Amino acid sequence: MKIPIQIQREIARMIDLGLSNRKIADYLDISSTTVSKFRKLMHVSGKNYLDIAKLDDESFSSAVGTKSKVCTSTKFLIDWPHIQDELRHANMTLLLLWQEYLHCNKDTPENCLSYSQFNRRFKAWLKTQRISMRQIHSPGEKLFVDFCGRVMTVINPDTGEPQKAYVFVGVLGASSYIFAYAVSTQSSADWIECHIRAFHFLGGVPKQVVSDNLKAAVIKHTKYSVEINQAYGDCAEHYQFLINPTRTRKPKDKSLAEVGVKIVQQCILARLRHRKFFSIEELNQEIAKGIEQINLQKRKAYNNKSRYQRFIELDKPALHPLPESEHERASWVYNIKIPDDYHVEHGGSFYSVPYQYRFHRVDLKITQTMLTVMLNRQCIACHPLLSTPGISRLPEHMPESHRFQEQQEPTALLEWAARIGPSVLLWVQMIFEKRRDFANGLKAVRKLRSWAKETQNYAQLEAACEFALHYNIFSFQRLKNIVISRLFLHSQPEFSVGGQQHCNLRGSEYFKSGDLNNAN
Repeated sequence: MKIPIQIQREIARMIDLGLSNRKIADYLDISSTTVSKFRKLMHVSGKNYLDIAKLDDESFSSAVGTKSKVCTSTKFLIDWPHIQDELRHANMTLLLLWQEYLHCNKDTPENCLSYSQFNRRFKAWLKTQRISMRQIHSPGEKLFVDFCGRVMTVINPDTGEPQKAYVFVGVLGASSYIFAYAVSTQSSADWIECHIRAFHFLGGVPKQVVSDNLKAAVIKHTKYSVEINQAYGDCAEHYQFLINPTRTRKPKDKSLAEVGVKIVQQCILARLRHRKFFSIEELNQEIAKGIEQINLQKRKAYNNKSRYQRFIELDKPALHPLPESEHERASWVYNIKIPDDYHVEHGGSFYSVPYQYRFHRVDLKITQTMLTVMLNRQCIACHPLLSTPGISRLPEHMPESHRFQEQQEPTALLEWAARIGPSVLLWVQMIFEKRRDFANGLKAVRKLRSWAKETQNYAQLEAACEFALHYNIFSFQRLKNIVISRLFLHSQPEFSVGGQQHCNLRGSEYFKSGDLNNAN
């Protein structure tokens, strides 16, 4: 019989009370024919209600004779776990597996399942394998995050070219409060930007952020270890939250994020599919309006409360406060090998590191103003970020021999001269520009620097260079003599047309008269 075992027990009890078939049928809202068949089965079994009342369900149906008969099938049994494993291969389908199943049993096709039966029984078997664990989230504990599968389009107003926009979604565990924000890429910088926006939207920071294994969050996720993207790790340290990536191919670990993505795509993005947006900001304004409506909508599943009300009651009091300063955005470049010239390249520029670390592999942390070289999470070099291609080299990074050699170059000599004074700098520049024998001029400046360091007479050297420039003296030895003799202390001589004036001298007026015959 197909009627439930509880109904069968009631029929047996009422038969024992002496009720007729019709009264039992009316009382239990079943057919009187069913009651009649059950009465006959009890009569055949020779049992009364007291004999079978305390039996379990299976024994009860066996004693009465209502136990369903097992249908024996002559169809071939199928190894469903093997079918499931085969479906994991690329381009494999159930239809192909069914055809292979028919080929293996071609001698007895009557014992094979049809494709519809094959398909139906496989799906029924799959359902028996699925076990869902109900997750209970504490207030302020987890923020589930993910990018929407649906990509929006933003048109460049200058060129008219369409550009992609990716929508980030975050959902709090306890209240299901939703946040969404569109960015132009799924890069590490935009991923962190979305988190910062989400934290400011929530007004606090959760204990954990649960994400999938995209490269912006996780570099490598194996059975034994997880390697977090360093830029994302810095963000987590600044805001004091834990990064909790899901297991690979386990989307149920962030089921709330999956639900949040579905809601955003159906309730917001689908409605905006015909809209044309000319900036990310314009798109985010529309997304914000849609998110506000979703969070304010009351739901029966939440006892007629909205997500916003639940957020205020549950999650908001439990969130950690935001730090006083905002996280400084940084990008990372990993696994860079330091060449033998102990300079790493980034953006066409070269930055020095201590020469002892050449051939090591390092990571580069790049902010808007600085470039930091990291070895095993320790800073070994830090440089201002160059805006144009060039070289940033610190003397302490160089070996002694390289440092000495660099100090002999014209650039270093000019820098030294500039520190002494403008006249010294000009004298050195004139040496390099005016002298035909550049090599001897270079040696002269090197000698001058060495002699000046020995004597420490920088003030006198500045005055002497001013004196030498006036008289076009560009020899180190003559400049040295000027300093030693203190010639620069004397005023410059003034030359007159005539000599001393006295009565025996004829003045210029005499010669202007033209009367030379009276000269005697």
